Amino acid sequence: MHQHNPSTTPSVASTSTPSSGHKLDPIAVLREELAAAAVCHGVERVEDLTEALVDRYVQRLGGLTVYVRNDRVKARERLAAQIRANFDGRNAKELARKHHLSVRQVQRILMSRQNAA
Repeated sequence: MHQHNPSTTPSVASTSTPSSGHKLDPIAVLREELAAAAVCHGVERVEDLTEALVDRYVQRLGGLTVYVRNDRVKARERLAAQIRANFDGRNAKELARKHHLSVRQVQRILMSRQNAA
């Protein structure tokens, strides 16, 4: 099976990144990734498939603000859930040591749960 090699494919992300002052276009990124996946799977009419999938995506989600969590955010959420699950009311210092955080960071995690509830 052919693998997509990002270093050989021009990328929307490489020319328009938030750090360069350009706004990243999520639909352009979606279009690029769909085309790359179609090529990897041997699809003959890549543009047709890509546009059909983009149209379906826009029909279903058009007008919404979509937030995509990155892996760092997911890891932070998992850590917070683990800390909350293991907190017994008196072990914030122990949890801080275990997870290489300050006691204040553990307290903030625990407080954010109370405010959300």
